[in-house]
Amino acid sequence: MLPLLRTALAAALVLGAVRPGSAHELWLTLSTADQAPQVRVNYGHASKRQAPRAPQLIQLVALTQDGGSTDLRGSLKPAPPDVPPALLAPLGTKPGRTLVAATYDAGFWTILRDGTRLHASRRLVPEAREGRWSVKYAKAAFGPGAPWLRVVGHTLEIVPVEVPGPTAGAIRVRVLFRGAPLPGADLYYGESGMEPERAGVPAYTTDPEGIATVPIRKAGSQVLTVSQTVSPSATPTLADEDIYTATFAFRLDEPSVN
Repeated sequence: MLPLLRTALAAALVLGAVRPGSAHELWLTLSTADQAPQVRVNYGHASKRQAPRAPQLIQLVALTQDGGSTDLRGSLKPAPPDVPPALLAPLGTKPGRTLVAATYDAGFWTILRDGTRLHASRRLVPEAREGRWSVKYAKAAFGPGAPWLRVVGHTLEIVPVEVPGPTAGAIRVRVLFRGAPLPGADLYYGESGMEPERAGVPAYTTDPEGIATVPIRKAGSQVLTVSQTVSPSATPTLADEDIYTATFAFRLDEPSVN
């Protein structure tokens, strides 16, 4: 029997809304606090961030239009204690021409009958009510000269169909799962300050080509998020289902036309 696929696609601003009941996300932003551009690897929720663990970040690479590729993992360091937790890495390239991609293994999780969550697989907790394995993918285009349209090969990936202009009122994206377009995904847009659990968020759906249009109502940092659940898990003795999430971050500094 074919695995059951459950999809939810959410779009929101950084510090904005996320899909109700969603798991922790991984997203990338640009930091210039020390004047030298740095990639900021964020984890958790915008309202409750956690520091990602460097050993679980199995990819952090900077890509440029000319085909350049730089592995950034060797220069990772924790963010200073006076700012939200994150990992930082010097970018080493011109931000306006760089796309950064990351992969983070969030590992195995089990949920006991009483709702307690344990960072362990079913192998150690066979009596658990649920068992999950989770992996996070993230991409960020830091300027108009970045290779926005490049497919980097993540299992779950958001790829813009075009590069939005500074006054764009929307962005068209294609969602790929295992390299193929993912149709029927519900798309959500949230504005900065919206509570994650707020009901009544308008939904948009990817078409048969896996394409959806996300409105951009405010200037500033944007993050698109997609999740995909596959059941049964590829490792059924360790988990019941596999959960993939992916983000695509970018910034528009001019007011939108909407």
